[in-house]
Amino acid sequence: MEFLPGAFEREWERQRAMMAHEMQMGQLEKIDWDEPRRGGVSRLPDQGPDSFGRVRRWHGGSRECWPRYGAGFTGRSMRMRFTALARGSQPAVVKLASYGGGARATAMMNYTSRGGELAVENERGERVVGRNALSEQRSEWEHLFDNRTASRDVGVFHVSLDTAAIRRGVDRGGRLREILRSGLGDRRFVYVARERAQGELYVSGIVVLRDGDGERLTGDWKAAEIVQQRYDGTDIGRDVEARFRFHGYGNGVEWATARVRDLVASADGEVYDETGRPIRGAGAAGDLVQKEWRKELHSRKGRDVMHLIVSARAGTDAPAFERAVREFLGQQFAGHRYVFAVHDPALDPKEMAEGGKRPHVHAHAIVTVRSETGERIVTSPRLFRAWRSAMAEKAREQGIDMELTDRREFASAPAYTRSQVRPISYRGRTKHEGTSHAAHNRYQAKRSNEANLTISDRSRQYTARAAQAWSDLANEEPGTREGAFAMLQRARLEAATNIVQKDLFLTENSQLSVKNTINMVDLAKSVSGEDGQMREMTRPEFEAYEKRVEAVLASVEQTINASERIEFNEVAAVVREVVDIRRGYLDFTERRADLEAGQGWHDRQDDPPQNPNAQWDAAVARFGLQAVETANEVLVEVSHYREGLDQIETGELPQSSAANSRADLEREINRAAEMAVDGDNQYMREIAKSDHELQRAIEQIEQSRAKARPDNTVGRIHWESDLSDSHASSQNDGAPGGRAQGVPEAERHRDAGWAARSMPRQERGHPDERAIKRKPVLDAEPTRSDPPQQHVPRLRQIELEIKASQNRDHRDRER
Repeated sequence: MEFLPGAFEREWERQRAMMAHEMQMGQLEKIDWDEPRRGGVSRLPDQGPDSFGRVRRWHGGSRECWPRYGAGFTGRSMRMRFTALARGSQPAVVKLASYGGGARATAMMNYTSRGGELAVENERGERVVGRNALSEQRSEWEHLFDNRTASRDVGVFHVSLDTAAIRRGVDRGGRLREILRSGLGDRRFVYVARERAQGELYVSGIVVLRDGDGERLTGDWKAAEIVQQRYDGTDIGRDVEARFRFHGYGNGVEWATARVRDLVASADGEVYDETGRPIRGAGAAGDLVQKEWRKELHSRKGRDVMHLIVSARAGTDAPAFERAVREFLGQQFAGHRYVFAVHDPALDPKEMAEGGKRPHVHAHAIVTVRSETGERIVTSPRLFRAWRSAMAEKAREQGIDMELTDRREFASAPAYTRSQVRPISYRGRTKHEGTSHAAHNRYQAKRSNEANLTISDRSRQYTARAAQAWSDLANEEPGTREGAFAMLQRARLEAATNIVQKDLFLTENSQLSVKNTINMVDLAKSVSGEDGQMREMTRPEFEAYEKRVEAVLASVEQTINASERIEFNEVAAVVREVVDIRRGYLDFTERRADLEAGQGWHDRQDDPPQNPNAQWDAAVARFGLQAVETANEVLVEVSHYREGLDQIETGELPQSSAANSRADLEREINRAAEMAVDGDNQYMREIAKSDHELQRAIEQIEQSRAKARPDNTVGRIHWESDLSDSHASSQNDGAPGGRAQGVPEAERHRDAGWAARSMPRQERGHPDERAIKRKPVLDAEPTRSDPPQQHVPRLRQIELEIKASQNRDHRDRER
């Protein structure tokens, strides 16, 4: 098929068709077209080190094309570069500042030209001055833009609902989060709730539009319909009427951070995330987006143009630097459209306080990512190295001493990115601060020039060659400035290498120590049981427990060193002794159970639980339907808050809500106690026999009622004494050592809330939805002494010794 030049409307397609046509006609060598152009650069096969810096042309088309340095380029040797650097040559600096879509091209040009006040130069050598001329320049690039729409990452939503939908006495925040999750799904969000009109609750928030499964909402009216339909189909959606709306969306971390900070500033500290954690202050808002939301945004932007910065040392001749930049851009970006301008501190119209008049000369270049032939620049570390090498060569041609450098040759710290710092001062050299603790440490390491080496095999081999080159230079130039500089760099590399080797050794030992610690913790858990308390076991449970302990012992034995064998044997002996004691304890309890069964020790109330419906019917028959339903409504709330406290203790809910949950629990327990005393609810008093907290609350109310009576003054001192003793007992129950005075905490919660947790919640106002109804246990299970428990402190002591040894290794490694 013969290509007809000019058959395409877009300029770059026409150029590509002409070149393909010339290839078919034999006017071009195939290698010129097929050579891979990673990052927009290529190397002709006949170009070697001797041709560095020469302008090579091949003809045959309507334009001239220059070869570019790519992956196969071998420039000046390491020894030549080190000698020049020791004599004072400056390093070549070529940085990629940012990418931008086609819509951002004009703004980036305006920044480069200082708002049109400085002239910029394009790829044809034409000088462009003024905003209007820059707009015309951008229009010439339109055919090279994809104009890809930026992804919609974060949305602003509002929800309106009736205040009556959230009953008083329940967890209002948890209810709101349940409503939001029912509509928004598995997405990260923050929200604030305000009461506007009478009986209307207005919720505003910011949500990440992409969920964990990859579904991305559009953040507009269509997304609002999807969310509303999803919410209406849930159980809570049929009970609570809510209306979801979206009021905007944006792209990127910066936009999300600004919106969350605005929400926090306007809400006066009442913003919460999807887990109920409060977000207070601009710092917390920024950390939330930067550290937690960033990886879930999956943000995408168009990459039509890129912003390059080429820098030189202060005092560099500005006209010579401008000529070097012109030659560098012309060689490396032939076929691309670009403009550039040199910012000389003597001629910069922008004031220093605004970010202008930097103390060193530098150039900004705006380059199209797509070339006229349709090829795109794909950046990589190797490409940046080629750019720095080419810039150094062009600078030397203009009389500027400049060399390619690699941070592995000087053990320099890695660079920080634009998202890791924010500027705080433009006086002299720009000062920054980190956006996080880790980012600030990275920034300080770079500013203070801390020694740092990469630990990959390839990098270590490169560093070894660099150290040898510095050593050779120091030996050949003894007593000179070059020799002293080389000796300093060699010593720096050797010191950094020793540090890395020591860190690797300590890391391996630390990983082994951590593995042993984990195994020992698993062993301790296996011996003491999942809940940390050694309670009675059935025969199948004990057999499974014995197998689990032996498996953990075998796992630990495989990871220990020979020096730890004696200590392991001691631990294993203690563990097996505990297992033997538990076996004997199990035999004893089985024999006792058989004896009790033969003598008929168990009462009717100690029999296994009956059918829940039968228990409910029995309670109604004994105490009456109204008394049982009234008491059950309060007990459901008590059980709800106790479950919340249990989740806080296990880490499922944040510790920040512990105080509120405890206060709500005490309020509901007092409400139940008043029902038993003032309302004479005998069913509540029956429940209190197995609920110690409720029983104490009832006794305190009865004592306060008795003290308030005018005719009861004789026993007032006795009542006050009992009340103080009850308060002290309450404090002991909440303390770590309080468990020894009565029933253990976990057992108390289990027995006290058994009845309430067995009954369904009725805050929805649908009594017909109750699935099961149970009768509470009237008496708590008596606690028994546990002989195996006395062997646990030895395992705990061994675990603490291992952790202390690990901490000492960590401190030694930091020193």
